[in-house]
Amino acid sequence: MSLVRTLGKNPRCDLYLDLAQMISGILLVGFLWTHMLFVAVILLGPATYDSFARFLDDYYLSYIGIPFIGLVALVHVITVCRRIPSRYQELWEHAKLVRHTDTWTWLFQLVTALGIVILVMIHVWSVLTGWPIEAVKSTERMTSFWWFYIALLLLGEYHAGFGLYRIFVKWGWIKRKTIGWVTKTITIIIVGLGLAALWAFLQLGGAV
Repeated sequence: MSLVRTLGKNPRCDLYLDLAQMISGILLVGFLWTHMLFVAVILLGPATYDSFARFLDDYYLSYIGIPFIGLVALVHVITVCRRIPSRYQELWEHAKLVRHTDTWTWLFQLVTALGIVILVMIHVWSVLTGWPIEAVKSTERMTSFWWFYIALLLLGEYHAGFGLYRIFVKWGWIKRKTIGWVTKTITIIIVGLGLAALWAFLQLGGAV
């Protein structure tokens, strides 16, 4: 990590690290939203869900996608960490001093990032140890740990939505107000879709 901080002091290296952070962030947001669409296939029924999961396995999309996303996530964590002050007290004092919405958003992004890393590791472990993915197995997980998946959904979508907002604002691609409304709208839709999928799993498990 110290090597990344050192490289960040070089203007050219800092630009490359910024680009790596941006690209990895966009890829992760795209994966998160796509993954939620995949999970929401359960709304079409268990048979459709199982068929779709088998399709991903038959064409090795799962076996390629999981390691690739893991690598992208690692790159993102490393490139982001170089921007974090060595002392959290400095970050907190800076946020209180600036009193800007984007600064507080960044602070909460760091907090949610820590929670996401822990929850995602648990989620990936539970999925891989119960491979292959099937509606019955997913239903068992969702029914037993619905509170866990609600927390993961909310933290993940908050982090993704505001992370994408910060990327577009930082690089000046779209006006702040416009991208703010777009990311918030998509986040609400994805969260709603996630809750609907969770409800479907709970119904299948007889929990509701």
